[in-house]
Amino acid sequence: MAVIGLTGNIGSGKTTVCQLLAARGCLCLNADLLGRSVSEPGGEAYEQLRQSFGAEFFSPDGWLLRPRMADLVFNDKEQLARLNGIIHPAVRRVLCQKIAAVQAEEPQRVIVVEAALLVEADYLSILNQLWLVWADDDVRLKRVMSRDKLDRQQALARMNNQMPQAQKAKYARYIVHNNNGRGELEQELAQVWQQFCQDFPSIMMEQAGPA
Repeated sequence: MAVIGLTGNIGSGKTTVCQLLAARGCLCLNADLLGRSVSEPGGEAYEQLRQSFGAEFFSPDGWLLRPRMADLVFNDKEQLARLNGIIHPAVRRVLCQKIAAVQAEEPQRVIVVEAALLVEADYLSILNQLWLVWADDDVRLKRVMSRDKLDRQQALARMNNQMPQAQKAKYARYIVHNNNGRGELEQELAQVWQQFCQDFPSIMMEQAGPA
């Protein structure tokens, strides 16, 4: 079984790439969505979050107030590190459980772990290789402002709180560029996928989809 880590900074288009890989038969696990689930009532990180940040960051019925938390952590690196120190270990444990379960049932299945912070959160040890989705900063800024309805300052604050793409590229086996639309993205991904299948010849091609 191969486990691909798929990362990219905010606005890079990694979710689109993950969808394209799912169409090839990969099982995609979104670590960012798991981060939400572990912070929900009953989740693995829930009680620690309440104790660390206080009830003012939770609604009367107990749900994390995500916009309020975002306003705090994206303007304070110490608070962001405190949040990540709670969320990421919990997500990593859940990911390991899910990967082990798939390995037991479908040993030839390709798993894609998607997250913006795979490098920063120290997930590399559970991956076979890392892929980076790259988009230039000005492209990402426009996407983030449009998608998340943020002004320029808010979007830049979120972008600047992530490790630079050039630094992440040092860890990546492949870089998938996503500056010029879906057609070019699909062509580049097809080339990367072909090389990946050469790296892992035991992959069942009929299961993993077309080259």
